[in-house]
Amino acid sequence: MTPKVLWITGLPGSGKTTTAKLICEQLKHNGKQVILLDGDEMRRVFGVAGGYSIEERKQLSYQYSRLAKMISDQGHNVIVSTVSLFHEIHDWNRKNINNYIEIYLDVDMETLKKRDQGQLYSSAQNGTLDKVVGINIAAETPQNPDIRITNDTQLDATSIAKMIIKSCNL
Repeated sequence: MTPKVLWITGLPGSGKTTTAKLICEQLKHNGKQVILLDGDEMRRVFGVAGGYSIEERKQLSYQYSRLAKMISDQGHNVIVSTVSLFHEIHDWNRKNINNYIEIYLDVDMETLKKRDQGQLYSSAQNGTLDKVVGINIAAETPQNPDIRITNDTQLDATSIAKMIIKSCNL
């Protein structure tokens, strides 16, 4: 089977990492080779403590894209969970990564603010944190994702992961 790159994107708190980990676990359980690249973990690996401006975010996103392409070209399925909400990144991925599947976890801002993972949104709203995608950095949501999942209330991460695995024929 030809390796695939699953690019799971969405605003912070949309469930990207949880979904990606569950997909990875299930695929490994089924005997598939898969590598998980999580945006927060890759920031630590690349030694980027700050870097939240639009330009710095784009540079990191390109690094994630190139790394995912390199691993996939070597025969491994890759799951990337990252905000990376830039049309130019999505366009680059489609042009340069074979078997690229873009998955958008769509969650409305009201739900994200209720979840308030790590108090990110409340800190951005009260002015103690800036450069938050969706609050003071515009999010360029995917124009034509291969899979769009509304993750506001009813779906649990396990159900989402199973839907993605089935949709991607993994």
